Formats: sequence, structure tokens, C-alpha cells
Amino acid sequence: MSSDRHVPPVGHDKSSRWDFVLGQLAQTKRLSVADVAAQLGISESTVRRDFVDMEKAQLARRVHGGLVAVDIAYNLAASPRGDGAGDQRERIAAAAAAMVQPGSIVGFNGGRTTTASARRIVARSDLDTGGSVPGLTVVCAALNIAMETVLRPAVRTVVLGGVAEPRSFELTGPLAQYTMRDLWLDIMFVGVIGVDVDAGITCDSDAEAGVTRTMISHSRRVVGLATGDKIGKRALAGICPLSALTDLIVTGEVPTQLREACAERHVRLHAV
Repeated sequence: MSSDRHVPPVGHDKSSRWDFVLGQLAQTKRLSVADVAAQLGISESTVRRDFVDMEKAQLARRVHGGLVAVDIAYNLAASPRGDGAGDQRERIAAAAAAMVQPGSIVGFNGGRTTTASARRIVARSDLDTGGSVPGLTVVCAALNIAMETVLRPAVRTVVLGGVAEPRSFELTGPLAQYTMRDLWLDIMFVGVIGVDVDAGITCDSDAEAGVTRTMISHSRRVVGLATGDKIGKRALAGICPLSALTDLIVTGEVPTQLREACAERHVRLHAV
């Protein structure tokens, strides 16, 4: 990869760096420490530490002087890189991971925040039971999340059937909903496009919303995940009212109206 290649602005937080590196790996299949350091304007020692951590997370494989791709989906194809929300997603992911107990059955819909949360959760070292019992069972409504979790020997991955949406990788349609009707979750993490006091939790696709609603109805605990730019926003399709959530993890300034609405509906609000 040439060091003079145009690079979009990338934040210096770890999540943004990883997003950039994994996105580049999806295209080039190999990166060098020197090129990444030059393109991001950071030290080679920082890049080496990132590469070591990515290999530990089984997201890539280190070679002399660089990193090579492994056969997984690295990023959501339709999501813009360098959107500045990487640090927010990482904070949400840390809070989400703290909610999961080993041995749990955990569900995810699609999205960048749920992808970051799933990646953090399945990387936990306490999930490796060393036996035949899964340390965690993950039920995925998004193909990219499934392709990450299935690499973990301690994690059992269940993928819903259905039609894959090309923009989000989410599985939709009657088959996905039919599969979910026989499954039950301990905790469901819901990525959103908008969080509004009146409209509730919304997304851009009614087909995706339908599958997510079924997953929500089959879960003991339902956790909404929203970066600051989603608060107060409404999208096309309603997923559920705020009252259907047990928890809401958000970043940024939380409006008083949302705080009060969560309190009235007995939704635990986690501002991170």
C-alpha cells in the first residue's frame, strides 16, 4: 500500500484506528506497520500494539513487519469510515460487555454499535470454559456479526435464516422471524438509528424492524445502544417503544425529557 494514498480523516482513539485498519485489510489483504503509522500520523509502536491486540482478538494475523487479513467480514460495507463516533461506540461496547454473564444467550441486530459490542463481548477471556459447554451463545440477525463470533471456540453462534440485506447484512423476512420464534434470549442488544421519546426506538427498514421486534419479545432483558447523534432522531420504521427496553446505553448529552421518560417507564439509563 502506498503511503501517499489519500486517507479520510481518522480519529486517534483505538476504535477509529481499528475501523480504519480493518477496512484497509478488507481491500488490500496486507498492511505494513510503517504505512499505517505514516497514513494515520501515529507512532509505529502504537501500530504494533494495535496489531498485537487485533491478532489476540482473531481479527487478523501478524507477519513480519505487518498484518494480513483473515477470512472474516471486517466492517459494515455501507457505513462511512472516520465518522468520529468510534470512541462513543467503544464506550457503549464496554458497558454492554459488563452486562453479560458467562453462559448467557445473547442476541444482536445489525449496526456498527452492535458490531462493536459483540466484538468486545466475545473477546472476554472468562468465556473460555475449557469444556464442551459454550461460554456464551450468540444469536445473530446480522451476517457480519456471525462471521466474527463463529471464530471464537468458546462461543456458540446461532444465525437466523432469511434474506440478507446488502446495506446492513441483516437477515430479514418470514424465515428469520420463524427461526426466532423457537429461540429465547437472556439479553438482547438493539442498535438503533433513532431514539425519540414519542416514536421510541427506530431504524431505516421495516423488514429489519420486524425481526428485531421478534427478538425483543423473546428476551428477558432488552438493551438499546445509541451514540449521541441518535438521540432525538426518528427514522422510518419503529422497532419498539421506550417502555419495551429494560436498559438504554447512550453517549453524549442526555436531554432532560429523555431522562424523565426513561424514569417513568422504568428503563435503566446508562450514560457512558
